Amino acid sequence: MARVPFAQRSNMTSEGQAVWDDIESSRGGVARNYAALLNNPEAAKYMSILGGYARYETPLNPRVKALAVLTAAREACGHYVWTVNQRAAKEANLSDEVISAIREYRAPVGLVQEDAVVVQFVLELLRHHRISNDTYDALQSVIGNEGVIDVLVVVGYYHSLAHSLQALDVELPDGVQDQLSY
Repeated sequence: MARVPFAQRSNMTSEGQAVWDDIESSRGGVARNYAALLNNPEAAKYMSILGGYARYETPLNPRVKALAVLTAAREACGHYVWTVNQRAAKEANLSDEVISAIREYRAPVGLVQEDAVVVQFVLELLRHHRISNDTYDALQSVIGNEGVIDVLVVVGYYHSLAHSLQALDVELPDGVQDQLSY
C-alpha cells in the first residue's frame, strides 16, 4: 500500500484540480504515479511538465530514449518505472536480450555499439556522477549536442520518478505484473 493516499480530484482545491486536469488531459488519465504525487499539486505540476517533455516531446530516437529510460529505472531499482515502460521499449524495437542485459546489470557488454554508448553514458552518470570524455564524445557523435541534453533530461526525470515512487511505495496498476526483481 502506498505511503500516501492517492489524490482524488474531488478532494482538491481548484488549483489542484487544474493540475489534475492538465495531467489527465495530457496523459489520457491520472495513473497511480501521479495520483500519489498530486498530494503536492504544485510539485506534481512541475514534475508533469518535465515528464511531458521527456515522454512525449523530446525528438530523441525512441530506441535511444527507451535505453536511457530502462537504464535509469534499473539503476534506481524502480519497479514501477521499469515495468510500465516495457511496452515503449518493445515498440522501440528493444529485444528481450537487450532488456534482459539491462535488467541483469550485464549491459553495455554484448550490446551493439549504438546501444552500448547510450547505456554506458547513463551508467557513468548515475554510478560515478560524471561521464568520461570518451563516453561523452561517443554519444555526442551519434546524437549531437541537443540529443545529449535530451538524454540528460530523460535520465533525470525517469530516475527521479523511479526513486519517488519507490520511496512512496506506489504499487503497479491493478493486474500489471512486476517485471523487475532486485
